Amino acid sequence: MTNMENTITRRSLLKVAAATVGAAALGGTAPRAFAQSEEITIMTWETYHDDDWLAEWTAKSGVKVNAIRIGSNDETYAKLRSGAAEVDAFVLDIGSMQRFIEAKLMAPFDVSKVPNAANIASGLDWQKETTFDGQPRAVPYNWGTQPLMYNTETVKPAPMSWKIFWDPNHAGKVVMPDDAYIVFPMVALAIGAKDPYNLTEEEFEKCMQAFRDLRPQLRTLARGFDDATTIFASGDADVGYCQNISSVFALKDQGKPFDFSFPDEGTPTWIDCYALSESGAKRQVVYDFINETMTPQWQARFTQKSSNNGILDAAAATAAGLPALQDPKFWERMSFFKHPENVDRRLEIWNAFKAGTL
Repeated sequence: MTNMENTITRRSLLKVAAATVGAAALGGTAPRAFAQSEEITIMTWETYHDDDWLAEWTAKSGVKVNAIRIGSNDETYAKLRSGAAEVDAFVLDIGSMQRFIEAKLMAPFDVSKVPNAANIASGLDWQKETTFDGQPRAVPYNWGTQPLMYNTETVKPAPMSWKIFWDPNHAGKVVMPDDAYIVFPMVALAIGAKDPYNLTEEEFEKCMQAFRDLRPQLRTLARGFDDATTIFASGDADVGYCQNISSVFALKDQGKPFDFSFPDEGTPTWIDCYALSESGAKRQVVYDFINETMTPQWQARFTQKSSNNGILDAAAATAAGLPALQDPKFWERMSFFKHPENVDRRLEIWNAFKAGTL
C-alpha cells in the first residue's frame, strides 16, 4: 500500500489516536433537553451509526434514535418513494441528490441549525454541490473512494485497471455491489468513457457489451458491506469493486490477504451527506443529532470504525488526532459521482444485466 493510500484510509494513525479519543467519544456539544418519549428515525449505511453510539446519545439527550440500514442508493430511493420507510433524516451521496429532489424526497436544509458545520474542511466545496435552486439541501458527513479490491495471493501483480474484472482467469471470482448507481460509472471508466456520468450513444453501447461480458465473470452481487466481506472471507472471490473500503480492513483484521488499488482509468469517489424529509426538517432535535455527529470526537470514532474519511478541517482533525490529506495529485485519479445523464436508462440496462436478458 502506498503512502497516499495510508493517508486516505487513515487506518494506521487512527489506531494510535483511538486510545486518546475513545474516552471522549461523545464529548461534543451538550444536547438540548427533549421529552423522554421523543424519537427520531434515520436511514443510514452499515458502519455509519452504530447502535452503541446511538444509545450513548440517547442517554445524554433522552431522545431515541431508530436506524434503518440500507445497502444501496437504489434501496434508499425505493423505500422513501414508496412510503415503505418514514424517516426524519437519511444519508445519500451528492451525485444522487438531483434524483431525490425531483421526486420531492428532500426538504431544504437549515444549515444555521448545525453549528458544527463550521468544522467541515474548507477544501470540500460542499455548498456548491448541495445547493439546488438557491436552497441548501444537505451537509456532508464523510467522503471516500470505491477502489478495486483483490486477494494479494491469487492476484499478482497488484491490478491497476478495472479490466481485470473481465479477465478469463478470474471467471466466477468477481464480486460487485448490487447497486446500479455506483457500478455503472466504474464500467463506464473501464470502457474509456470521457465522462462516466454523461455517456454518448456509442459509450452506452460499449457499456452494454461490457455488462454482457461481465455476467459470466461474477461470483455474485453483494448486498451491503458485510455481505461482501463474508463472500471474500470464504475464499469465493478474488477481485471486486469495493463498495466500502471497510471491507478490505475487516478482511485484513481476519488475517485474510486482501488489499486495494486505484486503477489508472480513475476511481469513483463520493461525498455522503445528511438530507432531511419534510417532517424531519421541522424538528430541532433532528438537527441537534446531526450536529453531534459532526464533532471532532464523533468523527474520529466514526472514521476509525468505517475507514472512510471524515469531513473535519485541519484544526478540528488535529484536535481529534486525525491526519490531513497531503498529496494534491490524489484528486487527479478520482472521479466524483455526479447525477447521470439518464437514470432510467441506466437502471433498465442494470436490471436486464441482473436478469440475464441484456
